[in-house]
This record gives sequence, C-alpha cells and structure tokens, in this order.
Amino acid sequence: MDFSFLTYQFARYPLEYCFRMAKEYGFEGVEVWGARPHAYAYDMDEKRIEDVNLWEDKYGIRVSMFTPEILAYPYNIVSADEKERTETIEYLKRSLKAAAAIRTDKMQITIKHPGYGRDRRKVWMLMEEGLKELCETAEQENVDIILESLSPSEGNVITCADDIKEIQDRVGSKRLCTMIDMVPPFIANEPYAEYFDKLDDTMKYVHICNSDGKTEFHMQLEDPKGEIPLFDFFSILKRNKYDGWCSIELLAPYFREPELYLSEAARTIERLRRYIKD
Repeated sequence: MDFSFLTYQFARYPLEYCFRMAKEYGFEGVEVWGARPHAYAYDMDEKRIEDVNLWEDKYGIRVSMFTPEILAYPYNIVSADEKERTETIEYLKRSLKAAAAIRTDKMQITIKHPGYGRDRRKVWMLMEEGLKELCETAEQENVDIILESLSPSEGNVITCADDIKEIQDRVGSKRLCTMIDMVPPFIANEPYAEYFDKLDDTMKYVHICNSDGKTEFHMQLEDPKGEIPLFDFFSILKRNKYDGWCSIELLAPYFREPELYLSEAARTIERLRRYIKD
C-alpha cells in the first residue's frame, strides 16, 4: 500500500507546498484537491499542468487521485435545475482531462444531496444519464471515476455498497469504480467487507481517518475519542489483498495547523507500514 493525503487540508497554502510536505513527512503521493487555490479544473491551463508535473518530478511525489470539489455550490449532478446539471457534467469532463494531464488515472466523485421533495426514480435516472456521459470521457482519457458513498447527513443517493453496485450495473462501464471512506460505512452500520465482497476489483481507493461513530466528522487517525480500531481496519484491507492508495482525509478543524496534524498522522502511518508487513 502507498499513502497520500488530500491537499484540502492545506487549502490555505499553495499546491506546491503540499508536495513539499508530502516529501518531508514520507508520503508517496498527494491527492490533489480540484478547487482554488490548488487545481480548479478551469484554471488548469498548460502552465499550471506543467507546474504540477514539475513538482511531481522535483519532489518524487505522485498524484494519487484528482478530487474536484462537487459537494459545494454550484455543482450537483442530480440537481433539479437542468442548467446546473449540464454545467456539472461539463465541469467533471474538464476535471477528467485535468486528472489525465497531471498524470493520475483516478478522479473521485460524489453524488450530492438532490434536495428535498424529489422523486427517487427521477434522481437515479439523472444520475445514470450523467455518469454514462462522464464514463465516455473517462474511457477517452484512461481515467477511472472513483465513486464514493456518503453519510446520510451528506447525501441520500449513494450511501452504501449496494447503491454503488446498482449504479455500476446500470451504467455498464468498467471505468466506474469505487472506494471506501472509513466514515460513511461505519456510521451506517455497514461492514467494510461489503465493499470488497460486492464491488470486487472495482474497489480502488481508501480514505483513512477516524470517526465519532455518529456524524460525518473526519477525525485524526488515532484521536482518543475515535470509535474505529484503525489497525483492525487495515487487517480487513490485508485480508482482502488490497494494495492500492490509502489517503488521509482530514477536514475542519485541522485547517488551522495542517502540518501539525500531518506530522501526527505520519507517525501513525509509520506504525501502519510495519503492521502491514508483518
């Protein structure tokens, strides 16, 4: 397994700083946040792409995944507003091209809450149509779309392994893959093994953090208030022969001093590396 971290944690710093921090603290990669000031798709012209490729080579750090911001305004692939849906699809197509240009074969997406009062069948139809269109671009760019489930407080469309399996079957593209974020299955009382048993070789990425067991809050790996036994989670990964990227996803309140918490996480990662080898 290789380890990276989502650069959103360093949203108050320029993107190059994240590459430097990754090298400093022994990570193999960075998961590039596709938003300003880091790598918003519509900012990724030739110069910015060249810069990212340069930093990859300069620091010896790979891009584990490109993660465009789509949980916040103004993008929603299942919006009731046709203009918003159309602009979201175009934005994600541009993001797929940006992902390929910065030399990663993975782009993450989530399905935002569609809004209250919606018909579930209509929402799923819109999601299916949008994902089919995106998978055509993904095929052209040789990039896998990594669909992440959300906790019920974040969204109500894709919340479990069964939802992901159903939409994969409906879309019918090998480019529509998936991942585990440690929080949503845990607070939904869903075994992590479901993602391996049902989604098989499409399970290609992991977000690591800890959980309070109640909310979508992403806690530091070994926070004493965390409910997830971290090393036992990695036992499940080992049993399922997972050998891909594990990326730290820490959000607020870690923005205030991201290097401090990255350093703390790096100590845990070193112990995890030894555990994985045993």
